[in-house]
Amino acid sequence: MNETDFPLSALLIGCGVIGSVYGGQIAIAGHSLWVLAHGHGEQEVARHGIQLHDVDSGMNQSVKVALAQSADEREYDLVLVAVQASQLASTFPALRVLKGSPHIVFFGNNPDGRATIPTDLPGTHELAFPGVGGSLRKNVVEYAHIAEQPTTFEAKSPPISKKLQTILESQGFKIQHTANMDGWLQYHTILISCISAALLKAEVNPVKLGNDRKLLNLMCWAIEEGFRALDIQHTQGLPRNLRILHNIFLRPIARRYWGKLMRSPKGELFFAGHVRHSADEVHDLVQWTLRHTLQPQVDIRHLKELLLTV
Repeated sequence: MNETDFPLSALLIGCGVIGSVYGGQIAIAGHSLWVLAHGHGEQEVARHGIQLHDVDSGMNQSVKVALAQSADEREYDLVLVAVQASQLASTFPALRVLKGSPHIVFFGNNPDGRATIPTDLPGTHELAFPGVGGSLRKNVVEYAHIAEQPTTFEAKSPPISKKLQTILESQGFKIQHTANMDGWLQYHTILISCISAALLKAEVNPVKLGNDRKLLNLMCWAIEEGFRALDIQHTQGLPRNLRILHNIFLRPIARRYWGKLMRSPKGELFFAGHVRHSADEVHDLVQWTLRHTLQPQVDIRHLKELLLTV
């Protein structure tokens, strides 16, 4: 038996789209998954199970999960935390009472990275980011894989994380690693802030944004300025594909790329649905971007034009 050949006992905190997709893969693979009781959503998941529809393949999957009334009911190998950045602090009391030494994976937008994670949490901790987008419709999570952005983990992962990654790969999820997850999350915050702001200017209509050449150009220009502002601060972690796409020479290609994506059904799945239902998180990410890109050496007038009205 190698280090990944063992059954997992996992706890899911946050059963929205991302939590349901990734927690669901654990349960579908035959491992034990509990959902931490928090609100109406968790009660519904316990009642109906996690129901997934993969838009790419058309596959439907459903799996039953158990409800944990408190985080210290039993000992877990793995804990997935999939909540918005503004809700992250609300999970810390539950995480502090976890038994044993679990591996805690924080999935999602978290531009301040490890600085937000308390040092007194048990076990080991990892920052990660999902490679899917989706929405919830009548208790069914509809999701699609983002080919250009695989599920991202830190380069140095303990055996429990490697086991999770093996499970995901066996279910068709592409995995990538980064040695600079904190920086990766900051660059991603710039990207999401600019796309979200452009969608808000387009009345959260991805097709409208996809057809608005001027607004798409402003969005791409703003992304370039934001990336440059982080780069001049020596922030590492910008994915190579984004570094190539978002520069002044390839801006027309970037504009066409985003226009085509926004006009497709994935414009809604990947971005618009999240903007529509997560207004507080979008506001927080935009404010973070504005605070962290004010550099005297960088002209960010297009970034400010796009974001200041959000």
